[in-house]
Amino acid sequence: MQLGTLQLRNNLVAAPMCGISNRAYRLLCKRYGAGLVYVEMLKVESFLHHNRKMMTLKYFRDDERPIGIQFAGNNPLWLADACKMAEDEGYDIIDFNMGCPVPKIGKCGAGSALMAYPERAAKCFEAMVKAVKIPVTVKFRAGVNENHLNFVQIGKLAEEHGLVGVTIHPRTREQGYTGLANHDRTRELKAALKIPVIASGDVKEPDDAMRVLRQSGCDGIMLGRGAWGRPWLFREIAEMQALGRVLTPSPGPLERLAILREHYELLLEAFNETHACQVVRRYATWYIRDVKGSPAIRARMNRVSTREEFHEILDETEALFEKELGEEAALAAVAADG
Repeated sequence: MQLGTLQLRNNLVAAPMCGISNRAYRLLCKRYGAGLVYVEMLKVESFLHHNRKMMTLKYFRDDERPIGIQFAGNNPLWLADACKMAEDEGYDIIDFNMGCPVPKIGKCGAGSALMAYPERAAKCFEAMVKAVKIPVTVKFRAGVNENHLNFVQIGKLAEEHGLVGVTIHPRTREQGYTGLANHDRTRELKAALKIPVIASGDVKEPDDAMRVLRQSGCDGIMLGRGAWGRPWLFREIAEMQALGRVLTPSPGPLERLAILREHYELLLEAFNETHACQVVRRYATWYIRDVKGSPAIRARMNRVSTREEFHEILDETEALFEKELGEEAALAAVAADG
């Protein structure tokens, strides 16, 4: 998939998410097949403020390329300045957030709240595109509510003002993450635009991705919540597109624990030991959510505070799984001999 001058290796994008899209998460998404990753969504005024926390949030390395940054805001001048800074700092692409339904973003008139003000959005588009040479895209929702669906209008404004692609999450702002993502709207948007349309929402399995691609004719898929604790979903979707089936088996319990262990070690590149423990608790819940005995493991993980303690829990859990697998293999052998 090509977004302006940026050629991606495939059509799979890892969504920019607050509290999730740190370097560790991005690297694992890249390894398992994401064609484009983003740092966490950032409020434009926070990015311009440039404090210590911001330095951590926007930290990236060349092994993550192509990498993008996504801004939430509604001030064209601030957005233009932020885009210039982002280009100077080496990002490959910039996305504008008009999709976030979180109240603390909406109360500032940003995120999906900006869907109610298309004229203002158009000024933001224009300012961002004029400020930089790298590609600019936008992610938006279907509208503020069912009585105010203006996703086609926003998409056309984006195209008219030089944006090179759009991503639609076809729920309304009012819906948040409830109900279903209506990808008939994605199809309608794709039919109205010439620039690439990326679909987001309710893609949790490879079959979901194929259904959305067929139903809407969209150019790509952006994975958010579906890839939490499951970065290999990118690989599975890529295989489904290329081969018509998932060829590589999903990781079993032991492999998941190994990936979780690596995830924690990668977190240490950006965070101190204590902070890394706080962050990894959330990921641990996702990695082991359907693993036997996960409630007990999760309870221990939620109290972990040191690197040594984290690895100790994983060591004990791995030993338990290995014992159970050995017992199952022995029983299977006895049954076969019988």
